[in-house]
Amino acid sequence: MAIEPVPCAPGGGEPVEVNVTTCCAPAIASTPLCRADGTMVLLVVRSGCVECGEAAPDPEVVGWIDPATSTFTPGAAPADAGPCDTGCVDTICVQRCDDTDGDGAADQAYSELWCVRIDGTTELVLTYQSDPSQPYTPVSPVECEYGCVETQTYMLCDDTGTFLRRITIGAGQHLVEDLELDGITPHIVSGTVGACGGDSPCEEPTTPTATVGLCLADGTPIAVVITRDCSGKVTQDGWANLTTGAYTPGTLPADAGPCDTPCVDTICVQRCDDTDGDGAPDQTYNELWCVRADGTTELVLTYEDDPSQPYTPVSPLDCEYGSVQCHTQLLCDDNGPFIRRYTFLSDGTASFEDLQLDGQTPHAVIGTVGACGGSDCEQQTSPAATVGLCLADGTPIAVIVTRDCQGVTREEGWLNLTTGAYSTGRPPAGVVACGESRSIETTGTFCDVDPNTGNVLGLVLIEYSYAADGSVSGVRLVDATTGQTYTAQGEITTCPAGVAQPEQDLIVLCDVAADGTVTSFVRDYRRDENGQITGHTDYTLDGQPYTPAGTVGQCVEPCRATSTLLLCDLPTDGTPTPTVTDNDPSPYYPYSTGVPTAGAQALWDGGTLTLPQAAGPQPGTTGTVRTASAIIQAPRPVCDAGTAHVKVQVDAAQLGPDDGCATTGFIGLYNGPGEANRIALDLAPANTPAGWTGKLTVEADVPAADLAAGNIAVLLAFDAYDDSGGICPGVRRTSWQLSQFDATVVYDQTDCATQFLRNVVTDCQTGQVTAVTDTTLDGQPYTVTGEPGQCKTTGAEDPADPCPAQNVLEACRCDDTDGDGVSDVDYVELLAVDCAGALTSLGTYTADLSAPYTPVAPIDCDAGDPGAEPATAVQAHRVQLAAGQSWSADSFPRLRSVTATAHTGTGTITTAEGDSTLFQGESVMWAIDKDEDARLIGPLTINAATGAVVVNWTEGVDL
Repeated sequence: MAIEPVPCAPGGGEPVEVNVTTCCAPAIASTPLCRADGTMVLLVVRSGCVECGEAAPDPEVVGWIDPATSTFTPGAAPADAGPCDTGCVDTICVQRCDDTDGDGAADQAYSELWCVRIDGTTELVLTYQSDPSQPYTPVSPVECEYGCVETQTYMLCDDTGTFLRRITIGAGQHLVEDLELDGITPHIVSGTVGACGGDSPCEEPTTPTATVGLCLADGTPIAVVITRDCSGKVTQDGWANLTTGAYTPGTLPADAGPCDTPCVDTICVQRCDDTDGDGAPDQTYNELWCVRADGTTELVLTYEDDPSQPYTPVSPLDCEYGSVQCHTQLLCDDNGPFIRRYTFLSDGTASFEDLQLDGQTPHAVIGTVGACGGSDCEQQTSPAATVGLCLADGTPIAVIVTRDCQGVTREEGWLNLTTGAYSTGRPPAGVVACGESRSIETTGTFCDVDPNTGNVLGLVLIEYSYAADGSVSGVRLVDATTGQTYTAQGEITTCPAGVAQPEQDLIVLCDVAADGTVTSFVRDYRRDENGQITGHTDYTLDGQPYTPAGTVGQCVEPCRATSTLLLCDLPTDGTPTPTVTDNDPSPYYPYSTGVPTAGAQALWDGGTLTLPQAAGPQPGTTGTVRTASAIIQAPRPVCDAGTAHVKVQVDAAQLGPDDGCATTGFIGLYNGPGEANRIALDLAPANTPAGWTGKLTVEADVPAADLAAGNIAVLLAFDAYDDSGGICPGVRRTSWQLSQFDATVVYDQTDCATQFLRNVVTDCQTGQVTAVTDTTLDGQPYTVTGEPGQCKTTGAEDPADPCPAQNVLEACRCDDTDGDGVSDVDYVELLAVDCAGALTSLGTYTADLSAPYTPVAPIDCDAGDPGAEPATAVQAHRVQLAAGQSWSADSFPRLRSVTATAHTGTGTITTAEGDSTLFQGESVMWAIDKDEDARLIGPLTINAATGAVVVNWTEGVDL
């Protein structure tokens, strides 16, 4: 703040009106954004400055900065700017145990640091022991079962004086450390160690205790300071302002009450669980509790070892693994002081052990045991630390105070909370409340003294100016009477006794009423010749007498910090749970072999459906196929891109008793009745063996309007009886079990998210959020209708591929490789479906997609019954050839076998190898040896030469 002229006449006089002039700089905030190429820019937001009492305007975006070039560009952020990827929003440290020697017991402790991200996922970041910079690799992690771990610190004395002894017991270790009173420097024991004290009735100070959790009406946190005297009486000495560090003796202010704050600490509690129901604990788990400033608690998280995996206890009960509580007490017997360590078990029993002061050597009690000392104030006390103060450079410190048995409180020294270093005496000059905003500070009044005559040449104030980091940036001498810059004529030093000080000095303060009303007034301080304040008088700003009625403090210019986030209003209605309703499968399976299955709704609802084998075929057919279908419908969102992705799955099991024949079953997805409207298909394996299990899946993109209208259907069809004749020998009966049916739909909501700016305004002194405002990118008010979230990273589309493939379909194709007009090879064509629904061939492949396939003569596949093949048979024939007669295989297109026998003479046989003699009494035969062979082909001609030749043959016929 600038130095104002003292508003009073020279030498005193009547008060005059104070014209306080102030100015401020606008609050500037920046938030990082990332461009499409990954480079970061800073969005600059400005919050205007106004006069006291006026409403501050809303913040506005004024431009952006390129950190790489430090170039500022006014106006809105680049169009391709979006949110940057964020990392951890919190961390959790978990203690683990390790068995390094292989004996099965924990002998080493280490820690795991877990990262908690904004979406609730966790990741192990670091494993270490005591030093996080040194990674630790556990040998054999085991459960920690150490019992209670305890650390106690005692103030003892040896021949050189007082020192601290810290004893750590448990957790696989026993450690004794002797330290100086600063708690850091090691202490070397000299002479006899014992309890400190003497014969005085109360030689040791007691401990003031600060109780937190209370706040003044304006939100300022305070601590109540209480003490206990040697007789055990507890008194309230006063209270401390935790913001400024100021201590006020006496009772609390009338407006003090509990602070309304979130968690101020967390506590991890180990619990036990009985998972096998035998009444004894066999599993441990942890509970993470939130502790609020008002003393209330709330259970936040229950987990076992991994905080990312919640744990639900089966039957919680008391832990009985060992000691659940430990306590150590310093006592004395006829030989002097010793340590008694108590162990309290969960069954209510207790035990103790007596140790020497080293915390390790057993102690044998002699004589009477009691508290050490014997006077009215024999108990040791400890210094108390008052926090909330900082050095000029911002380093936090704690002021150490003690109170003796007579109730006198004194300041012993101060502790640097960053380095842990302890210093005796008062803190250095320049100490202020942490977080206090200041740039200039003045000291008390000094004198400009002539070193030759000792005459006082002037009264001087020393003004310090501070930089933003808290360091001193300048010093100025100020005339204590006029407030103008002063030029030293002699030596600036403390004023000699009797030298008159400025009669009065003034400061503008603010009176804050309970309802928040702020009144500025002038406080006129009176000082004695040594500069000590002897009283004050309060005036209004126009010089009238004034009596404060609320809380008096320094006037603070309104200070707001604004953070601006680029968020997206994400639609939340694009993944509705579909309704699956059983319906008639006949329109989707219009074949006479089909038999609709009753009770299929149980399958659509997530249950199990059994398709039994059939006793025989359907009338006029050679097979029976059991079918079931359902309509899939889902409500359409407010915004979508016109399509939706439907995925359907079902688990199938072939229960026998026979293996299947050829195509045995399938699941199909349809947008309307009939195969012409089938949009996805998945088949069970050909000749499905009994005992086979698997998951069948179909998925496709469908018009959003058809899904909402209930036009999308799923069909299941599986063989129950199959007598395919020549395809598979014998009758095949198969039964099936269907389960785990699942249908999901996802509407395409590309370009449905709306970008907006969220402006979060906080009080830069208290950190409390004062306002949250959502606006469009051009600053207009915006109301979120979906779920606020991070926007997807912005990027440019490839103009050569404006409508890329959205899905890939498999289409079954057929090939006629021998030119007989009948399909004899199956293959697959992969088709890409773009965002407009157009199909593009990606290539042709073998039926198992193991290699590319080039069709010879693609033809339409058989559109007949996919459940059972047409019935066929084999017809027998016989003819007797007289001499000169012949028989040719060319006359029989479905020939399967031929046998020729010469009886009364010889014959001639013509094949692809030429002519040969059929000798008298010789018989020859040809036949196909696989069901897959279509027919027996020539050339094959049989001639009777000198006698009779008999020809027997078979050929396939349709029934």
